[in-house]
Amino acid sequence: MRATGTVGSALRDGRAHAAYALKVGRVFTEHPREGLDRARDVLADRKERHRRPFHYEATSDWHRPLHDLFSLPWPCDAAAEFHGIWSTLVRDLSARRLSPGRATYGGWDDAGPALALAAYCLIRHLRPERAVETGVAHGVTTRFVLEGMERNEAGVLWSIDLPPLIASGLQDEFAVAVPDSLRDRWTVCLGSSRRRLPGLLEQLGSIDLFIHDSFHTERNLRYELDHAWDALRPGGAVLVDDVDYNLGLRAFVDEVPGTSHLVAEHDDRQRLFGMIRKEPW
Repeated sequence: MRATGTVGSALRDGRAHAAYALKVGRVFTEHPREGLDRARDVLADRKERHRRPFHYEATSDWHRPLHDLFSLPWPCDAAAEFHGIWSTLVRDLSARRLSPGRATYGGWDDAGPALALAAYCLIRHLRPERAVETGVAHGVTTRFVLEGMERNEAGVLWSIDLPPLIASGLQDEFAVAVPDSLRDRWTVCLGSSRRRLPGLLEQLGSIDLFIHDSFHTERNLRYELDHAWDALRPGGAVLVDDVDYNLGLRAFVDEVPGTSHLVAEHDDRQRLFGMIRKEPW
């Protein structure tokens, strides 16, 4: 007898839950520490989700204010370079039947043009020797950091990423936006930021730029900011994506002396990102 209607739906739901539980169990068996870290962030995410988006004073006309924040020259001579690189990136991804943007990496976002331009400007103008980012996905932000460093003929990037533990089929898409020609300046540290960030910062001693684009909970953001800030040199920069997902950025700049910041709108006006300067005194 064939199950239909409510009974059939219940059976399908039951099988889906069982399959999901099996994947979760496998994660905790194979990656116990990362699985526990992710579970804690998922619980934190659920607590914050119903209150999103969190309100920040933000601007859509952020490009010149970014330069003012970091005392950079204006007009920006990196903008023309950026648009050429962005066109090439879109073409490269299209050849793989991929595209940058929201929910394009198994439901997770890639950087849009605004965040990528902000990252590129900071690289080209501040000329960081050591940069650290959390979160890679297709590697859109990563590419613009490395493109800027290549043009500077200076700088190295370390990326910490814990790829999706349960979603399957994304391994072949990881960092596909980063061409082989740029990878000499790049080191990937696989694992959660809680496991990899403290040791990496201790190894590096100091950094010039930090980019947060991993799990967007206040718990995770504050952990990363608190550690990265201690290693950030005076005058250094922090770039934080999706700040409206939690109140972590607001709490950080309110509590920590020596900060100045700017909150900007993404191109699609759906999300916000933030920039923080560590004052050089």
